[in-house]
Amino acid sequence: MCEIDLSTVMLIGIDDYNTKIISYEKEEVINKNSKELINLSCKFFGSSLNDKISVTKRLINISSKSPIIIEESRNIIFFPLKSTREKNNIWISFNNLEKYEKNNDNTILYFKCGKIVKLNFSYYIIDNQVTRSLILDYELNKRKKSLEK
Repeated sequence: MCEIDLSTVMLIGIDDYNTKIISYEKEEVINKNSKELINLSCKFFGSSLNDKISVTKRLINISSKSPIIIEESRNIIFFPLKSTREKNNIWISFNNLEKYEKNNDNTILYFKCGKIVKLNFSYYIIDNQVTRSLILDYELNKRKKSLEK
């Protein structure tokens, strides 16, 4: 599996060589790091991860821990919890995230498909990344509407 699609919920980097992919139907471990999987998916849709980071920079002036548009026509947006340079990262589907809540030092993520994932990450890091993704989604939709005129 190299293509991230609408049913992909998140990628959890296990180490520099393996990633757990969570989707609506299943969870599987792939022998590629999360950065490599994101880059392959970006390339499947026509651009590299670095190109997608440049688009985010141009649209919302964010270049650190950039949320990225994997596929533009369907607004598939993923955001990382660490630097996009990290091989071993967690990438979350903005489109599939329903809500998230603080749980002591952890954050619980609730996805539209009914999956629930508890992460050992600060609520504030996730909240910041969701906010950035929301702004990116807004700018992408604004740009699409201006092209329709």
